Amino acid sequence: MSAREVIAVTEAAGPRRRGRRPGARDTRQEIVDAARELFSTLPFDGVSLRAIARRADVDPALVHHYFSGKAELFLTATADVSADPVAVFGMLDAIPAHRQGAALVLAFTAVWDAAGRTGRFTEFATTMLATPELTAGAREFITEQIGERVSRLADPDERTLRATLVLSQMLGMAMMRYALNMEPVASMTRSRLADLYGPTLQHYLSGRLSPGERWNSSPSSQG
Repeated sequence: MSAREVIAVTEAAGPRRRGRRPGARDTRQEIVDAARELFSTLPFDGVSLRAIARRADVDPALVHHYFSGKAELFLTATADVSADPVAVFGMLDAIPAHRQGAALVLAFTAVWDAAGRTGRFTEFATTMLATPELTAGAREFITEQIGERVSRLADPDERTLRATLVLSQMLGMAMMRYALNMEPVASMTRSRLADLYGPTLQHYLSGRLSPGERWNSSPSSQG
């Protein structure tokens, strides 16, 4: 599969627009506001969709109408980025294993580039690092919603370590591109970023890692 085909598959990882319920109330925005309030004081695992519905004073079914799940609502409320990790990683299943490193770069940048590089990532990172509680919530989100899915793409040998290395590389790239605006990374095309970062991510996913102590909790590698 060519880089152009990979881009076409991952383009759908960007924001999806949803319609409003007819009426004077902007129900979707009320849900987002309620979620933002809760996620600003509680960790990711401590917030339920039902609690968000109660805070917004809406039927819980409306939360599911506007958002695919808590992960998408979390990103929308905290970063104004509408993306569902389940859908994004579902698309990666169609990418050949040897191209998944590049595909991860394309999917990640599709989400953040589409949101507009106007400080969204910086605002998200700053907010999540503001207090220990929010930092813990961000860590839970990244570990459970992103890390777990990245680990499924990785070789079973040292799967948890591999996923952590991939995330560290991607977050470093994001800081360079979105927060620090460091050239030439800041203005590179997404396909160029995939060409440059992809091989490193691919190595972390499936290459030979240096021997040493293993930090792994994945059941598939124990026994």
